[in-house]
Amino acid sequence: MGRSGLPRDQVGAAAEVSMGGARQGADADAAAQPRLIREEIAMKERTAVRPDKRPNVLIFHTDQQRYDSLGCTGNAYAETPNIDRLASEGTLFRRHVSASPVCMPSRASLFTGRYPNGHGVHTNGVALPRRDHWTGHPMNDGQPLNAGVFSHVPTMADAFSEAGYRTASIGKLHLTCTNAPRSCRYEESRVRWAEEAMESWSGPYYGFDRVELTIGHGEDYTGHYGRWLEREYPEVAARVKSGLYRGSGASRHTLYPSVVPVEAHSSTWIAGRAVSYLREAANDTRPFLLFLGFPDPHFPFVPPAELAERFASKDVPPAREKADPYGVPAAMRRLYRDDALQNVRRFGDGFVRLARQYTDAMLHLVDLSVGRVTGALRELGLEDDTIVLFTSDHGDYLGDYGLIFKSEFGCKALNHVPLLVKVPMRRDDWPGECRAAVSNADVLPTLCELAGVPAPDGVQGRSLVPLLEGRAPSSPVTVACYGEAPEDRNFSLWNDRYRYTWYPAAGECELYDHEADLGETADLAGTPEAAAVRQAMHAELLERHVRHDRPSAGKSSNW
Repeated sequence: MGRSGLPRDQVGAAAEVSMGGARQGADADAAAQPRLIREEIAMKERTAVRPDKRPNVLIFHTDQQRYDSLGCTGNAYAETPNIDRLASEGTLFRRHVSASPVCMPSRASLFTGRYPNGHGVHTNGVALPRRDHWTGHPMNDGQPLNAGVFSHVPTMADAFSEAGYRTASIGKLHLTCTNAPRSCRYEESRVRWAEEAMESWSGPYYGFDRVELTIGHGEDYTGHYGRWLEREYPEVAARVKSGLYRGSGASRHTLYPSVVPVEAHSSTWIAGRAVSYLREAANDTRPFLLFLGFPDPHFPFVPPAELAERFASKDVPPAREKADPYGVPAAMRRLYRDDALQNVRRFGDGFVRLARQYTDAMLHLVDLSVGRVTGALRELGLEDDTIVLFTSDHGDYLGDYGLIFKSEFGCKALNHVPLLVKVPMRRDDWPGECRAAVSNADVLPTLCELAGVPAPDGVQGRSLVPLLEGRAPSSPVTVACYGEAPEDRNFSLWNDRYRYTWYPAAGECELYDHEADLGETADLAGTPEAAAVRQAMHAELLERHVRHDRPSAGKSSNW
């Protein structure tokens, strides 16, 4: 169909999503009615068909987005008006910490309410335990199996489905391995999508009734979105596969304008599919849980060319520097080797600035998609019944301390990520912002309490509702990084002021005061003045780590 003829679920996307902003509005046939009349009619129709008054839940989730990337979180050059509006209408969490600085462990914490040593996904490449993947494995054909011996960690989608919600995920999930062999049967495996007719599959998956997947980042397109792109934009898909436009040099696979236009981009596709889902849900008697997983702004930094050109002329916040960037724990020093992926010196002058500009461009497109989906909520009369949450799984160095991309360390650039929650039915005295340390493991129990859904067994995070209502004190949160080798392992404790990290194999530690040192430029761990704080946080970290530890998670047994 191509750019000259968008499919039905994308009608209006090219007009609504532009470099200048998103046109909030309904389809042409509905636009003739005054907005208030349309909303009143929609509300009456929904009241008649949906007696279940529990709130809907809509989650916007990005990949590798730092806390300081939005207008509402301090980026003066960002163009994120729709996300900023959500923050102004809800609660912005100023100290939200991911349980891990890499995708799969962090996402598993969000979906299970457990910390990495509680759900078993200790690093990327380890699938969240699910009985289906063991009992359905080809090696088990003909074998009598007791599913009870396999680890099975309940998810957010499990909890909401069992409570009568309709559940769907559109976009990136990354709960299983994307490079796994076909024999593993993982539905997010690129190999399986390359060898099987997967486009007819849409779940169930980890408790979701329905899924539509994006797999990969940048122009590495697989999953339902990849099949859609090949079908609707064959000329674009062919150019992507050729790769002839990417140039040469160290950055040829990480930083360049994409040939995928705005209207064919994964962010736009996710918004279109979400709007279609909301139209269906508006006429259902059940409330919904809808998860939208945007692959951006994860590297490679490849926004659509029209946005890349526009943002390349904009300013960006400067990268942070340490007083002694090499005076870091031994495990981190390898990041500064000449051949290390994270060492920005490999990419030449100007790389960091352009990476930050392109990150802003990708986030602008995410913001346009957020505006399109929230606009549909309003037009369908769903806004006053829907909890809206925006967050990400982890951050990116983006040039801080001479580093780029990510690694498994507990630093602020990688673990401090956005979280904003808009709850229409909230009490008027809820704060517009919260500065207490909170974890993405807290998201599941919080949503369960707000929606009146029983939380799954084994949840280790806590509901943030008592904190917001002033009925509970703040509480420290932890970050677990297991790395590739024992000496890489490090564990962190964040409270409302400090970040403390311990490297057991080397016996080293770090301590940063985020009130006095927002950029983590001065390590206090070796100073006499901070000895009492360091000792107290070390003891608290050990207690919490042991309390969260569940070694059976992620394992299987036949006896």
